[in-house]
Amino acid sequence: MGSIKRCQAPLFILLFSFHFPLFAQSAVPLAAELSRLERLSTTASTRERYDAYMALAQLHRLSGNPEAALNACEGALALFPRDGKALQEQAQLLISLGEYEKATTAASGLLGPEQEKGFFLAGLFLGAQAEAFLSGDTQALAALAADPDFSGYLGSIYYTIWRLSGLSSYRNRLTSELPLSPEAAIAGGKVLPPASPLWLLFPGRESIALSPGLTVPVTSVQAPVPQTPAPQPTVSQTPVLYTSVLQTGLFGRPENAQTQAESLKKAGFAPEIFPRQVNGNNYWAVCVPYGSDMSSMIKRLKDAGFESFPINL
Repeated sequence: MGSIKRCQAPLFILLFSFHFPLFAQSAVPLAAELSRLERLSTTASTRERYDAYMALAQLHRLSGNPEAALNACEGALALFPRDGKALQEQAQLLISLGEYEKATTAASGLLGPEQEKGFFLAGLFLGAQAEAFLSGDTQALAALAADPDFSGYLGSIYYTIWRLSGLSSYRNRLTSELPLSPEAAIAGGKVLPPASPLWLLFPGRESIALSPGLTVPVTSVQAPVPQTPAPQPTVSQTPVLYTSVLQTGLFGRPENAQTQAESLKKAGFAPEIFPRQVNGNNYWAVCVPYGSDMSSMIKRLKDAGFESFPINL
């Protein structure tokens, strides 16, 4: 990426309430928590190392860095190669990165006789998802939709088939059968579509902030093709006239940063993309200046479906 301008360390605090015993449910500086978990992943007992790797995977994923999350997940699998939770996380992350063939291999690891039923079902679902994004063939997903065991996946199944095939019948099933789901909110034009298929695969998407007044035109899309060179992000080259901004995303891939910036522009914001270094690694930060009223801008972003926090440049 060439020379990267170093920004000051972020002055933000994250509240950790994950389902990992390593996370204390109190305010913790992000850099300190990452450092603590990285130390544990190399120095603690085998089980504690596994927990640290999985906690790092979740934290990096929520921070918009699926590459680092995947590395942490693979560290957990090096300790417990058949672990269902780590295999499921790995398959999900590979799909989000466009590594659909590798995701299929990871999903197949969930189909062994030693796996619990929940992980077995996840393997079938993720394998069908990866196949749909890889080839555009949604038949395997459609077959799962008819099986009661996959009722918890219906929102993601209907949404994926609709977006990849353009079949309005699946959009109608979303809005009629699952009217309160976040996928139905997108189908109804209440919120902007997600920038990545990763959003479809993880729990917690029910927390998406809906904007009742927002109408978004919906069109069918083609399956992503990971081999196609992605456009480089438009990085701010002008002098920064503000020292504090709200960061809405931190990405390891520049095209992912550009995608979120375009979504912010469509929602009426004026985002900027800045190169950043965190713990010696290069990232792309998507930021929105907040002027004299930070709280008001945070609320506006949240109402539009974007989480944000302040950093200093």
